Amino acid sequence: MHTQNTHTRIHTYTHLYTRTHKHTHARTHARMHTHTPTHAHTQNTHTHVHASVHTHTYIQPAHELEIDTNI
Repeated sequence: MHTQNTHTRIHTYTHLYTRTHKHTHARTHARMHTHTPTHAHTQNTHTHVHASVHTHTYIQPAHELEIDTNI
C-alpha cells in the first residue's frame, strides 16, 4: 500500500531533476519509465527508475544541447 507514497516521491524527484537540467524531453521519458514499474518492490524499483532516467538523459546529449540552445 506504499505505492501511492512512493509514486509521488519518484514523480517529485523526476520533476526536480528535469527542472534543474531544463530538459523538456527528459520529463516525458522519465514519466514513462516511472509509470512502467509498479511492482511491490518499491524500494528496488526507485533505484532502477533513477538509474534508467539518468542513463537515458546521458544517452541523448545532442538532443539536450539542442533543447538548451532553444531555451
